[in-house]
Amino acid sequence: MTTFVRAPLPRLSRRGLLAGAVAGGLGVRRAGAAGKTTVTFAGWAFEPQVTEADVNRFMQENPDLEVKYTPLDLQLYNAKMVALFSAGSQPDAFYIRDTDLGAWVEAGWVQPIEGMKNLDSLDADIFPFNLQSLKYRGKQYGTPYYGDIFIYIYAKSALAKAGMKPPVTLDELKNAALEVKKAGIAEYPILKGYKTDVDGLSEFWSMVFASGGHLFDADMNPVYPTQDKTALGVLEWLVDAMHTWKILDPRGLELDQTQARDAYIGGQGVFTSNVGNVFPRANNPQYSKRAGDLQLTRFPGLQDVGKGPMGWTRLYGISADTKVRDASWRLIYYMGGKDAAGAYSTAKDWYLRYGVGYAFKSLDKDPDIIALQQKAGYDLDVRSQQYGTAQARENISAPWYSDWDRYTQQQIQNVLLGQTKPQEALMASAQKARELKKSGG
Repeated sequence: MTTFVRAPLPRLSRRGLLAGAVAGGLGVRRAGAAGKTTVTFAGWAFEPQVTEADVNRFMQENPDLEVKYTPLDLQLYNAKMVALFSAGSQPDAFYIRDTDLGAWVEAGWVQPIEGMKNLDSLDADIFPFNLQSLKYRGKQYGTPYYGDIFIYIYAKSALAKAGMKPPVTLDELKNAALEVKKAGIAEYPILKGYKTDVDGLSEFWSMVFASGGHLFDADMNPVYPTQDKTALGVLEWLVDAMHTWKILDPRGLELDQTQARDAYIGGQGVFTSNVGNVFPRANNPQYSKRAGDLQLTRFPGLQDVGKGPMGWTRLYGISADTKVRDASWRLIYYMGGKDAAGAYSTAKDWYLRYGVGYAFKSLDKDPDIIALQQKAGYDLDVRSQQYGTAQARENISAPWYSDWDRYTQQQIQNVLLGQTKPQEALMASAQKARELKKSGG
């Protein structure tokens, strides 16, 4: 599964937005076959042939509906959707990133789905972090397209040689890394990409969550670094890991997540973190020199409180202005839920084909999925515990989330480069959050 990288939204005039929508011919309603209700549907073009096949199966099960599916450029998806919304030619149903949900709701583009048929039973089987990401200000706006978590990986042979067990706290990680270093296995046992990118803050969130800490309260006010000192403790640990203990590779400041992944599966380092769908690739001999030697551990925190890492979600939503609300709901219930036989056919298909993370707890017991996970080398108990206790980013639904995320990544980079102190950087980040919230982002 490719990591999706968001292109920044261009500053377009309303005339430019309207022209773009008209030129693209997107979102224009077309008459359906006689006697059928037409639903327009769009998403970013990741393996669009799979989505098209899912849509065709939906229409076979729902012969009274016709779905017009349009895949949009992955990198330009946000800009194209903004153009369609602004022109009033948006599709009835569409993909939404959790990082955009709040802004799209505030703009009046997406409608809540509370009270829709079978929603409650669907929600009862969704992992908590996925369900949290489907909501904004207490209302639910979509069904899950996919969800995943950030994971921590180690090389089994290196730990065995150093006589260490898999770490579950940052102190245990420090000790294991020092023993690995002492044994001459790796000069820098921890390899991690810290170059600013779409996933650049994920490890930080995960360490805070695994420690039982918080960055924001329920009203999206920052509680770090003074009210809740967990974030400060995590950042101070990272600084010591890089500059005092010299177990965190400083080259990571020049690598993004994908580059760090490739260096790790190429044989560098012993410990790393990355998006969840990296693990099957890392244990696949077609891509990795370390296939069969890698395993998950619980994401390390300042203390072991049984909490999981950061998780995220992509979802299917419905236009606030659709004229075919019930038909659109039937589509996103199928795409992000169950088919006519009561099976999660779409979510299961995505996972078996591409490792795209599913949002449903009961799929952990599906024999086909279990067989695939065993083949990939997962410790299924660790995997289940991490997904079951993962948490959504506490301010993810804020319209200003992306601006705060990038700013905070830069502050952490400055700390690791020795240009500022952890306390100062986090104070600046918290102040940025307050300013963004006050201005509405």
